[in-house]
Amino acid sequence: MAAVIITGGGGFLGQCLATALLEKGTVTTEKDGCQPLKALILADIYFADTLQPTLSASPIVTKVPGDISNKEYCQSLFDATASYNHISIFHCGAVMSGDGERDFDLCLRVNLYGTMHMLECARATGKFPKMVVCSAGATIGSGAPTDYISCDDTISDATRATPHTTYGATKACSELLLSDYARRGFVNARGLRLPTIVVRAGKPNAATTGCYSGVIREPLSGVDVELPIASHVPHAVTGKRAAIHGMLLIHDAKLEEIERVLGFDRTIFLPAVPLSLGDLQNALYSVVTPDSRASLGKITYKVDEKLSAVVGSFPTKVDASRAQKLGVPEAPDAENLVREYIEDFHPAVVDTIQMISLNTSKERIQADKVAVITGGGSGIGRAAAIRLSKAGWAVVIAGRAMSALQDTKKLLSGAECLCVPTDVSNVKEVVRLFSEAEQRYGKVDLLFNNAGINSAASSFEDVKFSDFERVIKTNVGGPFLCAREAMRVMAKNGGGRIINNGSISAHSPRPGSACYTASKHAVLGLTKCIALDGRKHNVACGQIDFGNVVSEISKATNKPGSGAMQANGTLMEEPMMSMKDAAETLFCMANLPLEANVLQMTVMASSMPFVGRG
Repeated sequence: MAAVIITGGGGFLGQCLATALLEKGTVTTEKDGCQPLKALILADIYFADTLQPTLSASPIVTKVPGDISNKEYCQSLFDATASYNHISIFHCGAVMSGDGERDFDLCLRVNLYGTMHMLECARATGKFPKMVVCSAGATIGSGAPTDYISCDDTISDATRATPHTTYGATKACSELLLSDYARRGFVNARGLRLPTIVVRAGKPNAATTGCYSGVIREPLSGVDVELPIASHVPHAVTGKRAAIHGMLLIHDAKLEEIERVLGFDRTIFLPAVPLSLGDLQNALYSVVTPDSRASLGKITYKVDEKLSAVVGSFPTKVDASRAQKLGVPEAPDAENLVREYIEDFHPAVVDTIQMISLNTSKERIQADKVAVITGGGSGIGRAAAIRLSKAGWAVVIAGRAMSALQDTKKLLSGAECLCVPTDVSNVKEVVRLFSEAEQRYGKVDLLFNNAGINSAASSFEDVKFSDFERVIKTNVGGPFLCAREAMRVMAKNGGGRIINNGSISAHSPRPGSACYTASKHAVLGLTKCIALDGRKHNVACGQIDFGNVVSEISKATNKPGSGAMQANGTLMEEPMMSMKDAAETLFCMANLPLEANVLQMTVMASSMPFVGRG
């Protein structure tokens, strides 16, 4: 059984994290895998009346008011979890940047001494508890003439801390302490530098950059807002979903993976996207219909030149490659930040949201055939989008990175296309994908379930369960969610076709490929079930098992001069087939009448070592 302590548990991020943990229902422990969550302790100096209903109603949630600058209070939190085998701590409690500049002593007591108290209490348990500490990009300052970092530089985990605020200084000190406690084996520690979260629900906080939420939150509530920062000034931000996802990912990562990627420097930058208030304002107007804009609060600017210059001096280009090595995805773009806020918070926060409709389609577009392609930003997905669009299909391309989707769109020579950034393992994002496709075109005729990931080759006894979970979540969970939503849309419109991207690994695995191979075996079973259950809706489902298509994945496993690992332990440079031929295969299956179905087919490089003894 496991218990979780969240400091700052009465605030926006703490409540969102607690809600996500309740929904998950388990805690990933270091030695015993997933354990049931039996106690969730929320610690904060103040709890707003707007505590999320799921938290207030849960019997395992306990609110403990108090001040983390008091060590006895911190110890009481751990005393309450003493009977549990596994303890995890998410340390989010802090004095924000604006308050920290106004009150040096308060900032020092809460942000530095509070962190020290939590580290010491965690150490005293003797249980080597997992501890995730929230830091911030404020550890790196710029703007002074002699600073070696400017707003135009790209910062990374390797950039030396140069805080320009007391808030940033206390966070930098906390990062150093966190790493040392980890190095000494006191605490299973890891930290995240969180960008500004957009959009924060609830009341404005004391952060200097809180207006980057206010430009969306207040107008959606019908409240006028006056913004102190110039509309063109960019700032590094991310969304609530991405922040929570990143916190849980870094918590769940095995210690050996943390040590392999992070070493002794245990704090990483979460991916961020640079956006200005003008970018967010334009995104708001693009998401709501023109008729509904009258219900929005008015947005005006009364620029504080000093504040605007300070924020404008912050670096906005963030190299989050270490986080991405741990599986943390890119930050969402401006439009999706607005959509996520509306989807997640409008029932409880935005009372007037019923007057505002998502304007995903702008106007209904008539298309003869419509295809949704996941993983459309590269590889076979991109090739399939190009081939279908040449034949007159409207294509909806989905993928994690909007920039990659836009690159695909540029290759379609002006053909009808809708780009929808989507994490196929996220239920809400998949629902939105098909909602947008249906609103834009009125139907979906084809789903190509193409998105997928792999893990590094590893002999089975060395496979990390975190890698297995990550691959299964995307490669099996993604096709499941997308096919389910596609079938629901197709059933309303006379039927359609679902094609799953399988793999020869569903029949004959490569050595060291347990994660990927298991996922593709599961996809084969899913294909058969979809085909069976889809009959009553006139939905056909088939699978293409590609073999040795030229792609980034195949290049990594079939390197020139060395080749791919064979079953006998040798390396062989295997024959390959072109991406164009893979797309032609998809095109042929897509154009079958719904009365006919190819349940499963293998398309491979003719001379590859698959048929025969090998």
